[in-house]
Amino acid sequence: MPTLPLPWVLGALVCVAPQEAPAEAPPAALELLDHARLAGELKALAAAHPELVELQKLGESRGGRALEALRLAGKGAAEDPARPAILLVANVDGARVYASAVALQHARALAEGYASDAKVQALLDTTTVFVVPRANPDAAEARFATPRIEQRASGTGVDDDRDGRTGEDPLADLDGDGLVTWIRVKDPDGEWREDPTDARALVKAERVKGEAGVWRLWPEGRDLDKDERVAEDAPLDARVDRNFPAGWEAHAKEAGLFPTDEPETRALCDFVLGHPELALVVLYDAEDTLVAEIKGVSEEPSARPGGGRRGSIAQEGVLESDAKLLGELGKRYRKATGVAVKSEGNVEGGFARWCYEHRGLPVLATALWDVPLEEKKDDKKPEKKEGGEKAGEGAEAPKEGAAGKAEEEPPKEPAGGAERKGREGTDAKKDPKKDDEPKPSDDAKRLKWIDAAGPDEAWRFRPWTPFEHPELGPVEIGGLVPFARLEPPAGESGALAAKHLEWFLTLGALLPRVSLAECTRERLGEGLWRVTAVLQNDAYLPLQARAARRAEAMRPAKVTLRLPEAGQRLGGPAHELVEDLPGSGGRAELTWLVSGPEAMEIAVHVETQNAGTVRETAVLKSEVKK
Repeated sequence: MPTLPLPWVLGALVCVAPQEAPAEAPPAALELLDHARLAGELKALAAAHPELVELQKLGESRGGRALEALRLAGKGAAEDPARPAILLVANVDGARVYASAVALQHARALAEGYASDAKVQALLDTTTVFVVPRANPDAAEARFATPRIEQRASGTGVDDDRDGRTGEDPLADLDGDGLVTWIRVKDPDGEWREDPTDARALVKAERVKGEAGVWRLWPEGRDLDKDERVAEDAPLDARVDRNFPAGWEAHAKEAGLFPTDEPETRALCDFVLGHPELALVVLYDAEDTLVAEIKGVSEEPSARPGGGRRGSIAQEGVLESDAKLLGELGKRYRKATGVAVKSEGNVEGGFARWCYEHRGLPVLATALWDVPLEEKKDDKKPEKKEGGEKAGEGAEAPKEGAAGKAEEEPPKEPAGGAERKGREGTDAKKDPKKDDEPKPSDDAKRLKWIDAAGPDEAWRFRPWTPFEHPELGPVEIGGLVPFARLEPPAGESGALAAKHLEWFLTLGALLPRVSLAECTRERLGEGLWRVTAVLQNDAYLPLQARAARRAEAMRPAKVTLRLPEAGQRLGGPAHELVEDLPGSGGRAELTWLVSGPEAMEIAVHVETQNAGTVRETAVLKSEVKK
């Protein structure tokens, strides 16, 4: 064989050398859909996967928009209707349309990935998943209208300023830029002043510290009733996310006329109450149970003021044992997703609180995203240990009331401003000069992030611009724009959703699942037997959360001994109820004394609402392999 020239050999080696795999493309940005397109997507998904996906209508909004859910279930769902289920709800707060997109992405990934993805199969073959991607369709539709407003109210309006008229001073786009932002007016009686670290942000003036107010702050709008208050009376006031029975605030305009007065609220309550197989609720919205520390309250009822018929009442808050479980799940969530957004959602009349207090369901709630307050850490630096991270301490951002307008009282924090709160370090030695340096407010930190993010993110803040207001005269219009704090950058939206999907796929393993670790019979004498059954729950969550046991909202596990006609139960109840079965290997042992022939079949049947159904035949204890 002739010898090949060396250059040719080297060239051939180069040609056959293994090529590096191309870098995986980042997930595509999520598209925000209006109601019509979202409804079409849900319908198409159910039609494309009829054996796996079912589209269900839960109710209808005041605006005539359907509130819909997808039910996704794989093999075995029909055989065991008591197998545990997860409910994923998004966009109860009408402005959080991005959360709706994430929920839809999850549903699509489950339906399309079932045939090929082992993790999806493992979830749907053991767990039923319900997805409600948009729980507040009327308020969410404002995201796709012009001018753009963060709409939160969709229900009954009231006379906010008590002048005998309703809805005469709504929010309005005065400068015609297509956005409803903020108005600041020079006023020596104002409550706000410029942040000393960034004049674009406003902070509350602390007069006790000698700080004088300079500005009065209003949402963008008119003063048509000439009461020297701007945009204080919108046509709509009641909010779906404030209308649930738990912690409902009587006489609060956002809370509605009575609990469940809003059609969406009532539909969600009916759905949850009508599905006893639910074992866990996941909420992508304004509420939070996964990032901020949850301080549990005593599980003992507190004394009722003045005595009363029963003399005690249940304490408000998450019970201690449930708080510990949520604390651990929060650590896992933060590690899996990297999210550290502390929510500013209101828990009074909220969906998460109602699910926990009235139905006893654990709720994993997250706000998904907010403009970061802290600079990105250097990857080379060691990360802080779990529990040491901080994610946006400080005053709340302004919350809009009816139809996206501000509350009657001035907001605690303006868009483009935040109440300044000093933060003390933990070092023993402090530099007095540094203590005297002004500390940036939360909104000053947000503006710093926006500046650093480049021109693609500059839309989030409108510079304060002089404007001649029809009633107020010279003012400035600007501040953080609608949805600036709710929607992540396009380049991050898909990746953030993908991280949450990976986390969501792990949740099925947490749900309580009852098994019979032992089902034996032992001969005590001629025709006399002792039957032993040991229930076990190897999952993380208990059979019932402590709140469920307190509210008596769920039936305990029902254990039934089944004998043929030839058998007779001599000791032990025919039906045993097991209420407390902890997770992580929690056990409960039951015994019976029975008589009958050796050949008779003795069976133990376990029935639950949300942890499956089990039936085992008792075997001789001597035959059980140890």
